[in-house]
Amino acid sequence: MLEAGGWGLLAASSLVLGAILSFTGWIRARPLRLITAFGAGVLISAVAYELVEETVLESAGGVAVATGFVLGSLVFYGGFRARRAMEFEARRRDGHPLRSRA
Repeated sequence: MLEAGGWGLLAASSLVLGAILSFTGWIRARPLRLITAFGAGVLISAVAYELVEETVLESAGGVAVATGFVLGSLVFYGGFRARRAMEFEARRRDGHPLRSRA
């Protein structure tokens, strides 16, 4: 239990670091976004890993779980791309400069 708490503290430390740096104001926006996105990704990945492990152990096999993950990621990616395409089209229609926000 203590080990899990230590790993959780380590994973969340980048979020705390990002918050401290944002309040001091001496870091640019892009590095700050990268630091906080990394911390959020680590925490979400840790939760997902725990849930997947438990699901595979309790289900008949991991094929259904893997299929669900692949389909879920494809739906998420498709929605992201569709939203970007709609934003791009709205800018083009409104006469705004067409530059990529990569």
